[in-house]
Amino acid sequence: MPLRAWICLVLLVLPTAACGGEGTLSTKAFQKQAESLQSLAAEGGLVAQGRADGRATGTFVSVQTEYLAKAAGKVETELGAAHASGGLEQKRKSALRLAGRVTDELGELHRAPDDRALAERLGSDLRDAADAAEKLAK
Repeated sequence: MPLRAWICLVLLVLPTAACGGEGTLSTKAFQKQAESLQSLAAEGGLVAQGRADGRATGTFVSVQTEYLAKAAGKVETELGAAHASGGLEQKRKSALRLAGRVTDELGELHRAPDDRALAERLGSDLRDAADAAEKLAK
């Protein structure tokens, strides 16, 4: 999927993903959060791979990963403020850890946008995180 399509997807999904702050997390709200996390990690993976391949500039990578890290941090904050019952609580905790990892990895790439070896590694890690978030959303 082209980078612009991912950006559009993220912009469409993020506003609907909020779980409303503290409170009980519904299954639907959790799925939206996990889908948002999946989109952010996937886009981050594409940005990182673009840098590793020399198709994206360091400036673009720096700006885009800052935006993505902030959005992933918002998902992390919202998941951390919510509570869930039963099996959903375990999934929430897993998604919370995953959101922290995605936020950290995007931040790392933001701070070193010209490090192509780092971009290669983080691109793979972020794609793995996107796959994990997709599984959580199901």
